[in-house]
Amino acid sequence: MKKVSRIILGLLFAYSSSIQAQNVDSIFSIAVNNAEQHHYETAIQKAYSALSIDPKRADILVFIANVHSWQNNNDSALYILQKVRNLNYVHADFYESWLNVLLRMHQYEALLNACDEAKAHHYSNSEDILHKKFIALSMLKKYNQAIELAKLPENKKIINNNTAINALVTDLYINRNNNILSANYTLDFFDYFAAQHIGSISYSRKTGKNTLLIHSNFASRFGLNDLQFEGDFYWQFAKNQYMYFNYGYGLNATLFSRHRIGYEYYFSLNHGWELSVGGRYMIYPITHVTTITGHIGKYLGKGWLSFRPFYVFQKNTQSLSFIADYRLYGNNRFNYWGTELGFGNSPDDIYSTSQTNGFNQLNAYKIKIEKNFLVDRVSEFHIGLGYTREEFRVGTFRNRYTIDLGYKIHFY
Repeated sequence: MKKVSRIILGLLFAYSSSIQAQNVDSIFSIAVNNAEQHHYETAIQKAYSALSIDPKRADILVFIANVHSWQNNNDSALYILQKVRNLNYVHADFYESWLNVLLRMHQYEALLNACDEAKAHHYSNSEDILHKKFIALSMLKKYNQAIELAKLPENKKIINNNTAINALVTDLYINRNNNILSANYTLDFFDYFAAQHIGSISYSRKTGKNTLLIHSNFASRFGLNDLQFEGDFYWQFAKNQYMYFNYGYGLNATLFSRHRIGYEYYFSLNHGWELSVGGRYMIYPITHVTTITGHIGKYLGKGWLSFRPFYVFQKNTQSLSFIADYRLYGNNRFNYWGTELGFGNSPDDIYSTSQTNGFNQLNAYKIKIEKNFLVDRVSEFHIGLGYTREEFRVGTFRNRYTIDLGYKIHFY
């Protein structure tokens, strides 16, 4: 009789536990549905109701932490995840949530340690661990450590098969290599005139948040040759604000100005807007030219749209020209297609420099298509094809066909 009673009690307990588990899962399912509909507070309340029935359900605690994080309450999320960790719950959902919350909180040192712990406890999502490590090391500017991590044989396949991680590794190389050597060449063809050439060799170095560039520009146009030496300095003095300074010296001052001075103040606004305002002052042997310029730009998804006007004062005349650019980026900021539309001539445009008083008064209509792409992780190539319908005497137009070529190498 006692044996039968024990069997009946066991069956009743098992049945009761099964009903309880079904109730917990049912309530938890409602909480998940509420979260999917962005009813976060209701989702948290339902999850705690389920947890009150079965306090050992660490997976429900992980869900609650996720909902807090989706509401940007990452402090609460991290507190709950620490409780889960103390319960020795080392399942994949915990590590996925923990790494995400630490990333959103910008706790990069803690994130690195968490990645190591996740790997030690056999968290199977190797892509997630590697991706988070690269982000943390990049934000901590530990570029050499990140690059050594990327070179490990077990990581190469992950990098090559994941577009986002691959692009991130390229950024690591580029950000570490703070020196750039570049060469550019432009060839202009005309209907009835000799071809014109212009080229430049540049070196730039980034030190901290500031960048110094040195250029040498060569031009062979209109039967004349000229050489210009130029320096640029970009000074970032505050978050999302920097200044541009420029000085150039023309050796012969036949095509380039004898002296060129530039200044521009750049600043960013919310929602992807960037603006600038500045000026250029050029001294030629027979005239001085002042240009007021600036730009307004806006990020549109993977695109960038900008507009730059030039208002030129030269002796007793004024002129207005503008350039509009659009770029569509690929998987990183170095791979893009671009389109440029322009109207008018400005002495700030190195291709249109002239000391003659009337040239900037003449009309010109321009279009250019360009492509920039990475050759490998440290070098990039640029090609552009342009067409200009330009007035070279009042009422007389000619066609200009342009080929732009450029190459950059980033080195450490």
